[in-house]
Amino acid sequence: MRTDVQPAIATSAPLEQGRSSRPWFWLGIGVAAVGLLAGIIFGITSYQDSQQQLDTFARMSVPGTMAVQIDEPGTQVVYYEGETAVIDDMVIGIIDPAGAILTIAPFEGELIYETTKLTQGRAIASFEADQSGAYEVEVSGGDRGQITIGESFSRIALPGVIAGLAIAGLSVIAGFVLWLFAIVRD
Repeated sequence: MRTDVQPAIATSAPLEQGRSSRPWFWLGIGVAAVGLLAGIIFGITSYQDSQQQLDTFARMSVPGTMAVQIDEPGTQVVYYEGETAVIDDMVIGIIDPAGAILTIAPFEGELIYETTKLTQGRAIASFEADQSGAYEVEVSGGDRGQITIGESFSRIALPGVIAGLAIAGLSVIAGFVLWLFAIVRD
């Protein structure tokens, strides 16, 4: 009897290394990187566009009077550009196109913007423009600064910024899922 013979052991074929998940890994990294960059660029560009739109708002020196053309009815915001100490001394009166005196409400919350010319503005009041047309605005009591009237800056700026953040966030999530898929396949 021979004692040097090894017993036969059933083995499976060696694992195939050709099934590489490396492309999925790099695709996940690429999707996350490109989407993150695209989302950030979109958000920044949208914010800069909204800053340029601020330059189109009607402006007047304080004290003074001006006609403000409102094309779309809705809530309008009165902003002040200048020293904040002067705000308490100002009296603002607005007459709609039909000649009615409008009620002006103090602005609830804090809304501050900065234009492309680095002028800072602060929301101080709001009013409802029920119709399109020329609104007469009169400001007295202050001796410096400017009044600006237009839409809420947050309504102008936020949609684009939120969309940019959503693009960036969803791209990172999609890239992470592809990256996980690559790990699970190995």
